[in-house]
Amino acid sequence: ELQSEVGGSALTVEMRIREFLEEGLIAERESDEWPFRRTLELTPEGRRVAMVLKLETSLVAKPRMADPEKLKEKGKWILAMLYAMGGSVEGGVRLQKLLFLLKKERGVGSIPYRFLPYLHGPYSDGIPDDVLELENAGLVRVEREVLEPVLYSLTPEGKKVAEEIFKNMPEGLRKSMIGLKKFNEMRLRELLDYVYTKYPEDSRFS
Repeated sequence: ELQSEVGGSALTVEMRIREFLEEGLIAERESDEWPFRRTLELTPEGRRVAMVLKLETSLVAKPRMADPEKLKEKGKWILAMLYAMGGSVEGGVRLQKLLFLLKKERGVGSIPYRFLPYLHGPYSDGIPDDVLELENAGLVRVEREVLEPVLYSLTPEGKKVAEEIFKNMPEGLRKSMIGLKKFNEMRLRELLDYVYTKYPEDSRFS
């Protein structure tokens, strides 16, 4: 399956896999039941490297405008959150925590992100991927310093799409999102202290 996706010979693919395993960029699992499949997955360091590679690709690729009707469901949550926060959120850690709190604290179980304990508390690796897609689509602008996101904001086109998505959400959900504004306005250290204290199991690696 992997060879069919990336091309090249089976021997070359196997060699690359061994190199990535040795460097700690991927991990391998083998199932105990038929058909005894080998599953490869990115480690946290591997995800970081992969995101840098995707970012480098996005910097030279021509942005494409997305059809709002075809946006992934997860992308809609990011757009709506940015809209509810007034159009921008400072930093990736803060965006992660806002979506986590919407799911955990406000009880919005329909958010499709799975959060796991990581360096700065609960983290979903799907959020950076979706942000990158929204950026490539011309809906979100990401300002960076040495590849590190420092500000996410809606583009003019993104604001139109986000407004439509937000206004079509149930009133209770809109209120829950707006109610998180205080977390967007407080200092990041205060926000992290709040999350670490209230959700220690989700922040055990912090």
